[in-house]
Amino acid sequence: MGPLTRRWMLLFILALAALLLAGCPGNETPAATAVAVAPTTQPEQQAEVPTTAPTATPVPPTATPVPPTATPEPPTATPKPPTPTPTPPTPTPEPPTATPEPEPETPQAIASRNMNVRGGPGVDFPVIASATAGDSYDISGKNEDGSWYQVCCFTGEEPGWVSASLVTVQGDAAAIEVAADIPEPPPTPTPAPTPTPGPTTAAPSGGGSTGGGTAGGPLRGTLIYSVANMAADRWELWEINLASGVSRKVFDWRTEVDFSRDFSKIAFFAWPASGLQPGVWIMNADYTGERLVIPAGAAYPSFSPDSSRLALTGDGVYIINSGGDGLYYLTDGEYADWSPISNWIAHRACFGGACGLYETNVDTGEQRRLTSGGSDGQPAWSPNGQQIAYISQDDGNFEIYRINADGSNKVRLTNNPSSDGLPVWSPDGQWIAFRSDRGGSWAIYAMRADGSDVRKIVDAAVLEVWFFEKMGWRP
Repeated sequence: MGPLTRRWMLLFILALAALLLAGCPGNETPAATAVAVAPTTQPEQQAEVPTTAPTATPVPPTATPVPPTATPEPPTATPKPPTPTPTPPTPTPEPPTATPEPEPETPQAIASRNMNVRGGPGVDFPVIASATAGDSYDISGKNEDGSWYQVCCFTGEEPGWVSASLVTVQGDAAAIEVAADIPEPPPTPTPAPTPTPGPTTAAPSGGGSTGGGTAGGPLRGTLIYSVANMAADRWELWEINLASGVSRKVFDWRTEVDFSRDFSKIAFFAWPASGLQPGVWIMNADYTGERLVIPAGAAYPSFSPDSSRLALTGDGVYIINSGGDGLYYLTDGEYADWSPISNWIAHRACFGGACGLYETNVDTGEQRRLTSGGSDGQPAWSPNGQQIAYISQDDGNFEIYRINADGSNKVRLTNNPSSDGLPVWSPDGQWIAFRSDRGGSWAIYAMRADGSDVRKIVDAAVLEVWFFEKMGWRP
């Protein structure tokens, strides 16, 4: 065996031994490095063998940690209130008391017709609102003479004032006290008397007669008047022959009549239910030939001496031609009554707080004050234009008085604890007819012009608000 052969044999044995040693268990000796190939042959390049065997993919040392304990249970059950929800204690019973008396109801002002509400007690105050017939307002006070009521409420919760003659009081009128906040009247100049002569004031003649004609003349002629038919709920117009005592109804829903100076025409107010357009109308004395003068908004007509014009009461005193044209405002006031002999009109008014009866000249606008009573109203001229009958509460309740045309010689004609009003003179000037509730119910009475010889004529009911009614008397 040559040296080369022996050398290969030795290498083979060594390699075999190394393999055997590597395969023995527990042997920690690293594996032998591969022997280089014989130099005669170019050895193939071997990959580097790691000196230690790789380990498997490491396993996490422990599993995903489990929470140390389960979700802890509350240490005790949900606590309950120590005691049940308490029941409200039964209130200690109050000792029994009597049922309290109901509070008195506030008196109400019921409008009897369309009217203005003013900022104070008088027609010289500005208009702040308007009221329609049937409207109701709480009465919070009155002025000192009771001719105006303070009512509530209007723009900005402000009170207003309405004329007592235009409303019906529902409730205890006696409980109405004088208002604590009566406004001061606006500065309106009081008309100054002028030297221009007014209506004639000649002394009456004829055996003590106060209106002309023969003293002590009989009660005669025809009286036309309104009646409030309560059962039928309507106004009616009636006439009565004073000589015979025979009366009859002539119309429904016509009131406030006035005869022309020659008694050929009758002016009247027609209500909505009359079958005519509401307003002031004129008809013939035989109740035919009606024609409209002016639609509703004014009433209380009074003829001029020649019947060519009418004085009207609306929100003040107006003048209109009998044909319905030429309407114009004359002055503040109400209850306008035209003198039978001149162009002076008697009416009620308040100027700068000075209330009473005034005369205003239709042509010049001149004025003079006749009386100073805050409740004075319903002036009625005697046929000769020398005297004026009117109503007043000067002595506590409504009575009828008489003055001369210049305001002098005031005489009280009635004296009764009931209400007397709506005076009208007989055509001969010897008598004055009037309405009164003396005896417990409303009726028409007549007295001589000096207040004597009072006699009942006929029962004739009116409403509580009777102030704006009128009667007419013809021969």
